[in-house]
Amino acid sequence: MAASAIEQLREIESKSLSRGALVVQSAQMKAAEWRGIGFRVGETELVTSMQHIAEVLKVVEYTRIPSSKIWFEGIANVRGQLVPVTDFYSFLYGRRLPADRDTRMILFRLANSVSGLVVTSVTGIRNFREDALDQDATGISDEIIPYLSGCFHQSGDAYPVFDFSRLLNDERFMHVTELNE
Repeated sequence: MAASAIEQLREIESKSLSRGALVVQSAQMKAAEWRGIGFRVGETELVTSMQHIAEVLKVVEYTRIPSSKIWFEGIANVRGQLVPVTDFYSFLYGRRLPADRDTRMILFRLANSVSGLVVTSVTGIRNFREDALDQDATGISDEIIPYLSGCFHQSGDAYPVFDFSRLLNDERFMHVTELNE
């Protein structure tokens, strides 16, 4: 019986080790997975990395800033933090879309600051294999292309990847008042 108990312990150990290998392999597979949030700007669906997303909200009240550009909504108080809010569609195309029940505000966090982008809708969490990222953004409007870091292709659909840091590096985006022109 003692030999049998030892054999059982060895079998349990062997199974545990193989399960551990499966867990490690599964973790390695997930490391190769890109996770983001899908959202629409007008009719265009984009995805952005979860890495810099602080929160997704219904559009909150904000205070307009005098002499600000049409696309700069103003400043919102989100849980005690002042957040600049931009209408992304208006920034890109120079005209507003009416807000509806699907309109959302995505809060982006970079370094120690938070900024809000108003988007047409949020379509949900999207997962892609990292190696499926390429630079083919065929069919995407010229206004959006400078803010893309690539495009995922899955099941015949294209998912351009919006990079908020590229938007922050755009001089035009950093000048929110009409006086800056």
